[in-house]
Amino acid sequence: MHVGLSHSFQNIGATLSDEQVWANEVRMAERAVEAGFDGIWATEHHFSDYEITPEPLQYLSFVAGRWPSVQLGTMVVVLPWHDPIRVAEQISVLDTLSQGRLTLGIGRGIGKIEFDGFGIPMEESRGRFIEAAELILNALDSGVLHYEGEHYNVPARRLRPAPRGSFRDRTYAAAMSPESTEIMARLGVGMLIIASKAWAKVADDMAGYRDLFRTLNGREAPSPLANAFMVCDKDPARAEDLAVRHMGAYWRSVVEHYEFTGTQFADTDGYAHYAKMADEVRLEGVDAVTANFIDTQVFGTPTQCAEKIIWLTETIGSETFLPVFLYGGMPIDDAMRSMETFVDGVLPTLQAHTPAVAIT
Repeated sequence: MHVGLSHSFQNIGATLSDEQVWANEVRMAERAVEAGFDGIWATEHHFSDYEITPEPLQYLSFVAGRWPSVQLGTMVVVLPWHDPIRVAEQISVLDTLSQGRLTLGIGRGIGKIEFDGFGIPMEESRGRFIEAAELILNALDSGVLHYEGEHYNVPARRLRPAPRGSFRDRTYAAAMSPESTEIMARLGVGMLIIASKAWAKVADDMAGYRDLFRTLNGREAPSPLANAFMVCDKDPARAEDLAVRHMGAYWRSVVEHYEFTGTQFADTDGYAHYAKMADEVRLEGVDAVTANFIDTQVFGTPTQCAEKIIWLTETIGSETFLPVFLYGGMPIDDAMRSMETFVDGVLPTLQAHTPAVAIT
């Protein structure tokens, strides 16, 4: 099983300098590489304390140069916020420099503050995402940038440096809505599962995606990537206390950043699924949905953590687990202790584990 460290770069309430947040995340990455993690994964967000990581490809270029063997992953590059020509070039540069170590995660974004900041209408996000993804993936296959669409019209130009290899089997997309799942199957990309709902429900969604992927592409879908927030501690009570406190703080920051107590999703084309999520938040209350979120994550003793990770990856047919250790205002010392406990008591078990054949 591939185990990769996932960063969050949160600075909730600006309790630290942004520079210190980044120093802490680099410290986590350094220890993860030393301990034998297989990869380092970075998110993309803008304009708020929620996550201060606007350039995942730039950060991963730093990682690639500093640690020349570790795998690299984006989770995700939000395509509607970028010029897809530049994204294709940045990907090709990083993959060239890293000698093919990059796995590409892509998404369309749901943060109104971010769309407004870039001057991109949210209702255009789905169309922009599809066109940008097609343009980028085709260019990385053929070495030629060319597209004629509603949002992007690109005359034929060579992609330089020329791509060293196709990304068709190493591109994944974050998708939570049924509509987005269908789009990812049509694009022929894998699924990045960010834990936010019951894993059994995720398994049901994955079954439909796999059927459609097989029909459209004539081959089996890639094994999905599984991401979850972690607390690993020899003391189960302390693990639960840290999980409730910091996973709870993280999810409340999600509700705030994405304005899940508001009604903007209901008024925006292409966001019906998120409108339903917002309805649930208002109906059930933030505390209830926060408790549900915590239940989907991983916390406990090393034995408990290993058992849940193996269970959830087997449930959805995943061969990859991407834990987040530092989030929700957690002190760096607590996050490091959690990761060290994971390294000693969980990582060897996961890396020696042979996942079951993907559910079909």
